[in-house]
Amino acid sequence: MALADIDAKRFPVQKHQKYFERHLLILPSKYQDNEPNKLAIVAYSLIGLNILGIDTSKKYQNSKAWLLKHQQCARYDGFSIAGFIPSISIHIEENPSFSLMSTLFGLWCIICLEEDGLDSYHEELDVAGICRFVSKCQSENGSFVSSFDTLASGRILASSIDPTDLRYAYAAVTILYLMGCRNTQDFGRYISVEKLMVFINAQACGSGFGQYGEPHAGLTSCALSILDMLGDQWSTLPSPFFERTIDWLLHRQVSSQGSMTLMTNSNECYDIDDHGGFQGRENKFADTCYCFWCLNSLNILQKRIETKFDRGDILSEYLLEKTQSKLLGGFAKNNENDPDLYHSCLGLAALALNSGEFDGTVFLPKRLSRRIRMEAEVGT
Repeated sequence: MALADIDAKRFPVQKHQKYFERHLLILPSKYQDNEPNKLAIVAYSLIGLNILGIDTSKKYQNSKAWLLKHQQCARYDGFSIAGFIPSISIHIEENPSFSLMSTLFGLWCIICLEEDGLDSYHEELDVAGICRFVSKCQSENGSFVSSFDTLASGRILASSIDPTDLRYAYAAVTILYLMGCRNTQDFGRYISVEKLMVFINAQACGSGFGQYGEPHAGLTSCALSILDMLGDQWSTLPSPFFERTIDWLLHRQVSSQGSMTLMTNSNECYDIDDHGGFQGRENKFADTCYCFWCLNSLNILQKRIETKFDRGDILSEYLLEKTQSKLLGGFAKNNENDPDLYHSCLGLAALALNSGEFDGTVFLPKRLSRRIRMEAEVGT
């Protein structure tokens, strides 16, 4: 069922709209210490509004110039790099604070504000510089850091303190995809796809991807989205692995009925209020965000392996009746917490993904991602 077809009493669109708009007008006090995450706040708000059908390119067009100020350029080792900084107010001119995450959030924002059908959004971006920045964030083992260290000599090195899990690899590949890369040859102009695949393979945990030998729904979604964008690297992992991953993902839906069951006698964290939701790891409570991560992974794998997720009805029921705030708008992590921006955006994304209206791989509504996916040329 499309979001527009859900009864207004069950899904108060106007309250959700006001919830996201408040984050773009007057930031709630609980976010005041999140200056380094400002672009994330804007991106989640704009994407959430677009899922609701709001044309943000018209409503917030005057903010585009402000967003583009976050795109900064710098020269190191005789070449220029570019990316988005997290905040203008904490920017230091001599030491640009580019990061992969800020750049990805910035690109999502620009796409949400593009008036001309996305055909010209590259024109306002330093595509070559952004791609070079991504290349500098890849480590020797194929992983990615989000930022880099600057040296007195004017050289740059990948950050020595950043984590290197699959989230940053996803950010790097998504940025390159949004810049026009479509296959290994395209991506190979900027990163070592071979090393990246070695790193991804090392994160495989028998069924799914994760760290320390334990599969994790969020990291699994990152890995599968990377494979979906690369397009031609699926054969580096055996087919039985993906079949086991589907089975593992299906068993992450917490249910008191049907074959994919997590009953109280087998899961100490089972709660009847979690029925229909997804957990991120085994023996955990359900969580709104994992509804998106698990469903996105299932959608990607279903394009390659003959299987079908057919429990979307109880997933929607969980989100609409358990974690949605019909009073304030937005979605919470679970049925006990207040709504927050992250879970609100991912809750809407899960509902839209469930109804076929969202592109989970690039994390954009399909009406925005469709033109991007049609772009065949690398814009450099």
